[in-house]
Amino acid sequence: MDPVEMRRINFQTPDSGLSSPLSEAFDSETPDRSRLTPVTPGESSESPDGMILIGQIDDVELWPGHTLSCPHPLPLTPVPTSLYELPGCPPHTASRILHHLCMMNHPPIPISELAEHTELLKANDNLKLSQEYELRASGAGQIHPGVLGGIRKLAVDYQTSHSVITSNRDAFDDSVLLEASPNLLKRCLVKLCSASGNEHSSLCISIDPGQQFTWEHSNLEVNKPKNRYANVIAYDHSRVILVPIEGITGSDYTNANYIDGYRKQNAYIATQGPLPETFGDFWRMVWEQRAATVVMMTRLEEKSRIKCDQYWPSRGTETYGMIQVTLLDTIELATFCVRTFSLHKNGSSEKREVRQFQFTAWPDHGVPEYPTPFLAFLRRVKTCNPPDAGPIIAHCSAGVGRTGCFIVIDAMLERIKHEKTVDIYGHVTLMRSQRNYMVQTEDQYSFIHDALLEAVACGNTEVAARSLFVYIQKLSQVEPGEHVSGMELEFKRLANSKAHTSRFISANLPCNKFKNRLVNIMPYETTRVCLQPIRGLEGSDYINSSFIDGYRQQKAYIATQGPLAETTEDFWRMLWENNSTIVVMLTKLREMGREKCHQYWPAERSARYQYFVVDPMAEYNMPQYILREFKVTDARDGQSRTVRQFQFTDWPEQGVPKSGEGFIDFIGQVHKTKEQFGQDGPISVHCSAGVGRTGVFITLSIVLERMRYEGVDEYQFCYQAALEYLGSFDHYAT
Repeated sequence: MDPVEMRRINFQTPDSGLSSPLSEAFDSETPDRSRLTPVTPGESSESPDGMILIGQIDDVELWPGHTLSCPHPLPLTPVPTSLYELPGCPPHTASRILHHLCMMNHPPIPISELAEHTELLKANDNLKLSQEYELRASGAGQIHPGVLGGIRKLAVDYQTSHSVITSNRDAFDDSVLLEASPNLLKRCLVKLCSASGNEHSSLCISIDPGQQFTWEHSNLEVNKPKNRYANVIAYDHSRVILVPIEGITGSDYTNANYIDGYRKQNAYIATQGPLPETFGDFWRMVWEQRAATVVMMTRLEEKSRIKCDQYWPSRGTETYGMIQVTLLDTIELATFCVRTFSLHKNGSSEKREVRQFQFTAWPDHGVPEYPTPFLAFLRRVKTCNPPDAGPIIAHCSAGVGRTGCFIVIDAMLERIKHEKTVDIYGHVTLMRSQRNYMVQTEDQYSFIHDALLEAVACGNTEVAARSLFVYIQKLSQVEPGEHVSGMELEFKRLANSKAHTSRFISANLPCNKFKNRLVNIMPYETTRVCLQPIRGLEGSDYINSSFIDGYRQQKAYIATQGPLAETTEDFWRMLWENNSTIVVMLTKLREMGREKCHQYWPAERSARYQYFVVDPMAEYNMPQYILREFKVTDARDGQSRTVRQFQFTDWPEQGVPKSGEGFIDFIGQVHKTKEQFGQDGPISVHCSAGVGRTGVFITLSIVLERMRYEGVDEYQFCYQAALEYLGSFDHYAT
């Protein structure tokens, strides 16, 4: 991109220096508006040193003893310009100033107003959200160079007045200026803009999603093969510079940029998914930056396309360039994977441990349906990252879209802790001035809002297992100023999550409505169990069932309603097609004088349900449950398998089981049976509606699996507390 010639500004600065500290000067009254020299439109005047100015403002007094001449008027039609060309203003300074300017037109949102703000953005089919995203992405205009120059001048003088010494111009610490006084920047802009007869609201402060700064190193022929995508480059001013290898041209280059966090410069490094020819550069960057955490936001392959090459060893040790990488441990969970590596650099006696967190639940298309798994992933990353470590290195494929989502959500969660506000627009704009295309789509921009809204509404409810009993006791107490307990308030927050009707497409079709036991309990379209359609039979792919992820396995459970007489054949078809050989039943056939579930199995002799013949083989009456075994045969090809049904009989018609230990034993027996018979399919769980008791069983199973997997010893103690906590939900669900 050829540089665009920009108008320059002229400073006249007396030799006397500052007469008072900058922050104090801007706490005083705004000086009188400066004298304006009228200029015929299109005419130019020449300043004493030969600089061309379009219009002239005489002696704008920014603070006592300091004046500024700059173009007049500030353009209502923005002047296209690249920020990096501003004389005397390093690009990294311009990018951070840009963030603060964004706050003028898009002020931070208090978290108390975030729900209302998000609802407003998403009203009328996301109209305002689309407009905001397009404004930020359009590059329709830039900050007027006179304004940026004035701010740069303020910063330089402020540093001088406070004896801030820098070794070179590009090392200028603009944070000294930007954090000196909360109102400093705004007052400066008001002075500059009012002097030209414009309000600051007329400034266009969007930034182009693409290249706004130089990227000469990315464009070098020797470096081009190191870029995964030709249009995703590393800006020169914010790129990560590797220690050069003697005799190798371009050895200081990698496609990576520093990204600022909340009140922390260079908190992150955003980079592309490594290529085979850049593996060595990637691990060299990890070593040189003293990073302890790598965040991977993609799978290696998606939609049959390579998104990232495997840059780590599957087992043992591999050497990448000058770095030896040894795989120490791998933990695979339902939505993310954690790998632990030991790093050793050739010629060094030091060894370091680095963890890679790979989020595996981002769909091939669009964004996650709901942000809960992502927030849990992010919290795990933050918990494990040492406080003295270098930047968190984040990548997806290009290192801009999902990577941008991770960074801005993490930065805003930090901001919420300290300020109780969010500034999504401003932070995305800041990121885009440090790496192009950050937050790549409108859907991703919307997902950021959803994630932060859930984080604010629900908070972080993870609790150490050893603290669970105390936590339960605290939740059971009535909150100050409230009439209900903390547990009831927490559950009401869950109940306030309303799903839009667009999420229930198949469930609302006329041909499927009669298949729903309750009109308000339906599966989401994205997580519903889809049956193989029967030719010529509309709606034959529908059943009121949803896949639920476990702790370590995706789609570990099917949550479904108690079958109706009309859906019994579909139920058996679902079990067969998904290889589900364990069924958990948490209701009696009738309770409180009403049918809760149709008897979908034969009692004494075999019965046929569409394609499937079901033969009862055995029935065992245990103290708290009944175990039934069936032989199920597909009449089309004669294949057979055994299905086991566990009916828990000790759940009272109202409330929860009295014996937590008995229910824990029941859960354990179900999972033990699944492990013993080696079936890979999901466990199908139902009560009547398939949400209340079903939700308790699945949630408690996941919690117990996590405690067991993470080495918690206080089993019975935690079991009872967890059951108390989760069992209370059934009161609301039923």
